[in-house]
Amino acid sequence: MIRPWQITTFSLLMLITPLFGVLISESFSLVIPIHRNNNEVNELFSNINSPGNTAICHAEGNCQKNGEFTSLYYGHIDPSKLGGKRVLNQGFCSDYGKSKAGDINAANRGCLKRIKSRLARLTNLFKQQNIDIKQHKTAFVNSVDLWNQAAPRVSDNFPKLYAANIRNGLSADNAIRKARVDSFNLKARGLFNICIREKYYINRLLNYPKHSRQWKRKCIDIDQNRRRLAIDRVLLKREVIN
Repeated sequence: MIRPWQITTFSLLMLITPLFGVLISESFSLVIPIHRNNNEVNELFSNINSPGNTAICHAEGNCQKNGEFTSLYYGHIDPSKLGGKRVLNQGFCSDYGKSKAGDINAANRGCLKRIKSRLARLTNLFKQQNIDIKQHKTAFVNSVDLWNQAAPRVSDNFPKLYAANIRNGLSADNAIRKARVDSFNLKARGLFNICIREKYYINRLLNYPKHSRQWKRKCIDIDQNRRRLAIDRVLLKREVIN
């Protein structure tokens, strides 16, 4: 017999979901069984050669869109140089000094472990916004890329912002681009260091007063759109999207 105190949150959701299903925007699928989203996520991130991980690798500059590794994969100094530190990045995700120099296998194991550790949380955040990952794979990969690149708050912010952008009528591409930028809330010291120092960014920021709100937003956008386009190239190459 089920006693009152044994009723779980999940049980309550199962009871009330049908009452609210008709109110959900047509831009989104209804809340779907969690195992279905898990299957999609596993296909994207199960191993180093999975499309989602290759997309992150390409966004980091560590491999080509076909998965072929670049020289950066084997080791490079993180360009943010936060606090003046020279941190060694290795592996497909740029592991930020988490493995012994030269141990690429350890770096990749660490990358994979760290990425997988966040998938359940991000899946749940997408589910809370009634987003079917199967229909929004590109957005989900972008959220995981943000987890790999930035502070945890950034990837946590992304699903809600992306959902709001879609509801406001933006295309999926523009919704992702805007959500990636807004997720930082103009707090990105590492990126700002890069934008001050690297010619690629300096030349694209000449029309903005340095460190102004506009400069910060454009700095973030340049980097985030570069990563977004890199992810698109891989997902198209691997026929995850068309």
